[in-house]
Amino acid sequence: MTFEIVQVVQEISNAGGVETVAIELARVFGRNGLSNVVLASTVAENLEQSIRVERVAPWLARIPTRGLFRYIGRAVVVPLFTLAATRALAHHPDALVISHGDSLKGDLLIVHAVNAQSLAEKRAAGSWRWLLNPMHLWVALRDRFMIGGLRYRAFVAVSERVTAELQRFYRVPSSRVHVISNGIDLHRFSRDEQAGQAIRHEFGIPKYARVLLFVGHEFHRKGLAHVVGALDRLGDDVRLLVVGSDNPAPYRKLTRKAQDRLIFAGSRSDMPAIYSAADAFVLPTSYETFSLVCMEAMACGVPVFATPAGGIEDYLRDGINGFRVRMDAEDIATRIAAVLDDPALLQRLRDGACATAQRYGWDEVGLKYIELLRQIDAARRAPSQSAMTLSAKA
Repeated sequence: MTFEIVQVVQEISNAGGVETVAIELARVFGRNGLSNVVLASTVAENLEQSIRVERVAPWLARIPTRGLFRYIGRAVVVPLFTLAATRALAHHPDALVISHGDSLKGDLLIVHAVNAQSLAEKRAAGSWRWLLNPMHLWVALRDRFMIGGLRYRAFVAVSERVTAELQRFYRVPSSRVHVISNGIDLHRFSRDEQAGQAIRHEFGIPKYARVLLFVGHEFHRKGLAHVVGALDRLGDDVRLLVVGSDNPAPYRKLTRKAQDRLIFAGSRSDMPAIYSAADAFVLPTSYETFSLVCMEAMACGVPVFATPAGGIEDYLRDGINGFRVRMDAEDIATRIAAVLDDPALLQRLRDGACATAQRYGWDEVGLKYIELLRQIDAARRAPSQSAMTLSAKA
């Protein structure tokens, strides 16, 4: 039995986790012979032609959603796209609709993060700057309508933590939630020593130096300040390479003696090469749901040092593929120093990281989505079978 799949996502590119998931699902659907299209307003210039895209409100792509004024841009773009995309779904009345949070209705909602939990974490940490971000009001209203209103036949949580958060904040019945972790493109993300050396040369990093890598567009939430503090406590042979579009100025001021060892690379599209230049990946984040960047790092043979926040605790194993750390500079530095000083341990962690990533290939993850979509399609064709019954059988 065949069906058309429509994904709804504001941007389709490799610029972020949600965007990457949309691309990978489109590829998996195509490889399995399923007709599928993506509704988006912003489309990467280098997106392969095999991925069908239907542009919705393409003029929104001219409004910047990254950089200094990203909060204002997203406060305009995201609500307008959501409304436009929801209306555009009328052109696909028989399709199975997968939403990444960018339409007000559909068959399957992929919950990449529960914003209410993220805000709770910030309040607990005494951070209130989020009140200045107008996006949070829109997201709160949208999530209450979409999730709290059970507007979808099924919900995909990317980790067990997200499942618990859906039930805690929106009382979504467990029978309606399916846990499907994010995947990794194992063909794209693998260690390339030559590419890694090219990155080191680009930033003037000596061959003997040890490189810590931090990746994220929200420096504050993802704990960059703690990593900078750890850098101050580590030896002169250690460099910190930061990838992300956030403002670096406040973090340059945090270091007391390592200014020349702190490197801001901005936003990058050559992430496999960036990972290949690193000896350790560090992410003391306050809130995540799965963290694709951690898994990408592991696929490139880079041990991960991260807080057990969200889905990270599902796959990060102490002494196997990295170590769990606290949001504390001293703890991070102590953990990393012990590994960098033990070549045998570092190699075991590299091997363990690669082995872990092999279990999260997109072909395997995508088949779980396809099976769930088949069940949803069967339920739609049998009106007497409710979404609740469908999920109970899944």
